[in-house]
Amino acid sequence: MAYRQKDGQLSFDSFGSALGTPHSPERKQMEMLVNQIPWRKLEDAHQLAFSSQLGRAGKPFRQQYGAKLLKPRTGFSDRELVGAIRDTPAFQYFMGLPVYQAKAPFAFSSLSYFRRCIGSISELLRNLMAGFVHQDLQT
Repeated sequence: MAYRQKDGQLSFDSFGSALGTPHSPERKQMEMLVNQIPWRKLEDAHQLAFSSQLGRAGKPFRQQYGAKLLKPRTGFSDRELVGAIRDTPAFQYFMGLPVYQAKAPFAFSSLSYFRRCIGSISELLRNLMAGFVHQDLQT
């Protein structure tokens, strides 16, 4: 399976506001986290799991890993989490979607596939996140 990176993140104010969607209480927390997480480093590490450029492109890493980060915070099952992502603009923003969409960005079953896929690089991802947290605490 191939993997292709996408660049750019809109400001939260321009994200989905044309639809008149209300901002959730999580807005400020999601805005702050988006700018602090080392998404590029995590995506670079994720590319190690894809040895080939052949095949259909996988779901964007940030969407899948963002959902993985949201899961323990919400305590939802995969199915419930995808429903919450569909209904919460702040979650979609956190996951790097370009605009709010009133449909689920992926099927709940893709989350278990993603967890299996990153199994080989989980330690590297954990180390990157631990380094990010350690650096953030020192500043």
